[in-house]
Amino acid sequence: MPFLFAGENIYEDESMKKFSKWRNLAAFTIFLSVLTIGFLIFKQQYLSALVVAVLVVLLMVSFYGFWRSLHRYGLQTEVDISRVLGRDAKEALDFGNIGILTYDSDYVVTWQSPYFEQNGMHLVNQKLASWMEETKTLFSDEVDTVTGKYEDRVYEITRKADAQILYVKDITELYNLRAANNRNEIVVGILELDNYREYQNYEGEELLAKINMHLRGPLVVWAKKNGMLIKKLSSDRFFVVLNKQIFDDIKAKNFSILQEIKDRATDLDVSITLSMAFAYGTDDFVELDDMVNQLIELAQSRGGDQAVIRSANGTVQYIGGNSEISSTRSKVRVRVMARTIEEAILQSNEIYIAGHIMTDFDCMGAALSMSSWAQALNKKAYIVLRDVARDAQLQDTMDHYRESLRERHHFLTPDQALERFNKDKDLLLMVDHGIPSISSCKEIIPLANRIVVIDHHRRGDSFVKHAMLTYVESTASSACELIVELLQNVSSHVPIFQSEATIMYLGILVDTNRFQMHTDARTFEAAGMLCVWGANSTVAERSLREDFTRFTLRNTLVQLAKPYKEDFLIVCYEDGPIDKTILAQTSEALLKVKGCKASFTIARADKDGFPTAVSARSDGTYNVQKVMEKLQGGGHFSAAAAESSNMTPKELKKALLAAIDQEEMV
Repeated sequence: MPFLFAGENIYEDESMKKFSKWRNLAAFTIFLSVLTIGFLIFKQQYLSALVVAVLVVLLMVSFYGFWRSLHRYGLQTEVDISRVLGRDAKEALDFGNIGILTYDSDYVVTWQSPYFEQNGMHLVNQKLASWMEETKTLFSDEVDTVTGKYEDRVYEITRKADAQILYVKDITELYNLRAANNRNEIVVGILELDNYREYQNYEGEELLAKINMHLRGPLVVWAKKNGMLIKKLSSDRFFVVLNKQIFDDIKAKNFSILQEIKDRATDLDVSITLSMAFAYGTDDFVELDDMVNQLIELAQSRGGDQAVIRSANGTVQYIGGNSEISSTRSKVRVRVMARTIEEAILQSNEIYIAGHIMTDFDCMGAALSMSSWAQALNKKAYIVLRDVARDAQLQDTMDHYRESLRERHHFLTPDQALERFNKDKDLLLMVDHGIPSISSCKEIIPLANRIVVIDHHRRGDSFVKHAMLTYVESTASSACELIVELLQNVSSHVPIFQSEATIMYLGILVDTNRFQMHTDARTFEAAGMLCVWGANSTVAERSLREDFTRFTLRNTLVQLAKPYKEDFLIVCYEDGPIDKTILAQTSEALLKVKGCKASFTIARADKDGFPTAVSARSDGTYNVQKVMEKLQGGGHFSAAAAESSNMTPKELKKALLAAIDQEEMV
């Protein structure tokens, strides 16, 4: 059969070689047919020989037409590719060892360049997804490039936007190099034993020796066992250097050393936990140093017993935090903070005191006491909480003391404060909050160069970034407790009258749920001092009374509670907006149910826009703050909240259940 093609200059590229077996088979069939015709003629069966000859001729003509069409298709594909890319560009791609694929509307490969044949791949007439699953992303998502693995090689696949063409590049060596570089990326960390210094200062040598042997020693052993460089910075703090691979390994184990230290501390009957901070993602060592020091401070302000992680270009991650550390507010620290805050006030022209929206007793009490402090230092003080939404019970109490409060304090609206505030000379005091988005002075915060924060909530990554001084103690019951301690350590006399003392007392009373939560000896000491300063407990109790409508509504919500995973009770109310105070009271009431570790109440909030809110409370054994942070909220270990403007109560409940499940898996 070679004579059939002798006059044809048939171009056979690499993509057509797979069809050559059919050409050879056809040639062999025709050869057998010729032998058969010769045999029939020899037997004088001329009619049969003629029929076979006709069939052979038809076969030859058909196969010749098929072969020419196939050849023209191959050449036409080459022409089409060259026309789209330009022949120089195509040759450059070939030279650069880049493969080319064409595909049809069903994402079936219609042509492949010789690159694939050379690498043992035969993709013509195959679905792209059957070759590499990742190619689906090229067509289902708005991306132009994907990376995928085939056998033991890694390929980068790029889609040409205006043609059904894919470029394929083997990037295995580059991929492996990047992976090795990532594994060897530098990670720096700080490990700190929470409350260690308290024991060092006040306990005997025998107990301290046990702590060093059973807690500090195992921590050093753990670091060295995992290949870290560890150096002691102080008696309770260590600096570690490791690579990303080691970091990923210990992270995959959820930093098991956290639980190990906590268990060992329990065996010793001491309140010591471990805080860890890790920073990476940059070659700038100064930036890494700043990051890791900010992170360890963040871990401490959130209660310790956790690992806080951040990449230079990423957000903060929290792992652990399943217990609250004991108070670390030594008398010395309180005295130093009091003097530092006093100096900041004295060095400022005017003092502006910001609270949070939906102002409660603790926020108002803290603002009033800071106003009294500033005025005692002969500074003009303004409380920026006028016309800011506040709790209904607080409003009743403010009305009760209206005249006396107007005589001693100046209230401004946020707009009035913005007009008056001097960003270089005036001081902004943020009390009972540290998050700009919920502040009554959220428009002033970005402008202010002098900011002091006094707060008792666990610090999150949305905390104000440029404060000159922060006094955040998450172990305190309330901001009012912190300020009572500060006022006892200032050089000047700060007059606190009955109205201010009563509202501050109410702040402690409400935030501790009548001394049932977040309460220790220092809480009672602060409450006792407020009574000495004139707090009226009778007025306080009267202020917390509910009208019948609120009372029945709260009981209705309690009856709607549904158990979840045995340890949780959840209320989802969809009928109308509810005061957020009632949501909190409902969650607190549900904690009285035996076996309930945490409770959540969800409803539309009675505020502008009626966002959906959730109030969370726990009995102290479960961290509701971590759950609320997954819903873009925050708060305390055992008291937290979140809200959403774009979810219904049912949708927020679904998100809450997913957050609980995610937290349970950690």
